[in-house]
Amino acid sequence: MKILILHDYFLYKGGGERLIISLAKNLGADIATAFIAKDAFDPRAHGIKVFELFRETIWTKIPGFRYVQVQLAFLLKTKFIKNYDVIIYSGDCLLAMLRLWRKKNVAYMHTPPRHLYDAYQERLREYALWKKIIFVPFAWFNRLRFKFLSSRLNLIITNSKNTQARIKKYLGLDSVVIYPPCNTLPFKNLGYGEYFFSWARLYPIKRVDKIVEAFIGMPDKKLVVASGGPDLEKIKKMTDGYANITVLGWISDEQLIDYLGKCLATIYIPIREDFGMSAVESMQAGKPVIGVAEGGLLEIITDNKNGLLLKPNFNLDDLRVAVRQLTPALAQTMEAACYETAQKFSEQAFIDGIKKVINAL
Repeated sequence: MKILILHDYFLYKGGGERLIISLAKNLGADIATAFIAKDAFDPRAHGIKVFELFRETIWTKIPGFRYVQVQLAFLLKTKFIKNYDVIIYSGDCLLAMLRLWRKKNVAYMHTPPRHLYDAYQERLREYALWKKIIFVPFAWFNRLRFKFLSSRLNLIITNSKNTQARIKKYLGLDSVVIYPPCNTLPFKNLGYGEYFFSWARLYPIKRVDKIVEAFIGMPDKKLVVASGGPDLEKIKKMTDGYANITVLGWISDEQLIDYLGKCLATIYIPIREDFGMSAVESMQAGKPVIGVAEGGLLEIITDNKNGLLLKPNFNLDDLRVAVRQLTPALAQTMEAACYETAQKFSEQAFIDGIKKVINAL
């Protein structure tokens, strides 16, 4: 079978991008994507054939323009799909399809688009009135379109029981859970340093600003933030003048292995996270995670065993208590449980699961 993976775009160096590269390498698949940003993972570096539908421009840095560009690119520039037997959709590219091709159509659905479903009200509250007037009919139309296209798929694969429940709730459809691969880099424990580590993308939904706020109030505790995104400048301004907080921006894989390997523990507190690859990668390095008791993290973190769980409506004091509680001695007692958890989410298990369900189509 000739397999093509449609992935919306490669914008950052994130777990979702690693997943797609792993999938393409192990299935012998090609990739079609709207564009590959200069600071993102590039699947071509792994010998993967890629159809890049347009080049990164200044407009792709603006979310609204980027959305329109991506949608039009998948609508108008994907005639080569006819040469493939199996199409795997990832990201928002499914929304760009006017119809599904007469192929075996599979989606690896990280989540139904959150701005249309579970985070819709939160997004609406952020907008000024004129944006709401545009967004509401846009969301209504795209929900109808996404639900229709999803119902035409031969198979929906998803990343967690949490997202599986979301798909059932919002789309009324069944899906198969195949956990994503979290051992695509050789993470290992290099000792327990003095600092806590965060490398979640800097989006509001990841709540890295809350982590930073907590450490601003704890000058005796150190934090390293190693990632980028729309909130990068905001985070840099927040941390200006605070010697206990270091903001690195995006770092290389080699640096990530080093910083994660030497940290005391990691902190990952997103809003209703789909799954939580960062949490598993942390445990692969033997490092416990301070997380939040909601979403996919409930499938990974067991409180006081391989990390600490904050209540869903936690405040900054709750986070500070957890940071002070997670001493080097406690972290070391959790190391074995971290390794045990990480072993459940191997690349081999992921690929074997994908091959099994695709071959059964």
